[in-house]
Amino acid sequence: MASLRFSRDKRGYEHFQLVESTSRRGRTRTKVLYWFRTPPGVKVGREPFDEETRRALEAKYPTIAFDWKRILATPIPSADAEKWRERRREERAAKRARKAREEAPAATLGAPEAPEELEALDPPDSPDPHDLPDLPDPSDVPDITED
Repeated sequence: MASLRFSRDKRGYEHFQLVESTSRRGRTRTKVLYWFRTPPGVKVGREPFDEETRRALEAKYPTIAFDWKRILATPIPSADAEKWRERRREERAAKRARKAREEAPAATLGAPEAPEELEALDPPDSPDPHDLPDLPDPSDVPDITED
């Protein structure tokens, strides 16, 4: 029986995978029958499992049962539910606050620590690739090879 897997990568691309799981000798193996990738929020184009694709999959894998109603009814999580950056920032802030509270009694006994030092220990967030400056076109850069 084929089943649907859905995932979304860090750029928001949606991946639909039609897989079949088989068990032999106590080992479960998963075989990808079909994979479809689409940019986030696309309203045009084709569906992952249009009629032509369904017919082609059924012809290619005649021994596998496809329950198209169940596959198409699989709920897809919304992109808004994956606010991992905001959640991660909140977790880091809570961790810094907890660490500062734990070190506060030690700071009164020993040398005082500045809160800026705590922030310096936390690595900065990686920049968003869309926020990076555009690089010049290689064809516009003069050739500086020596003759």
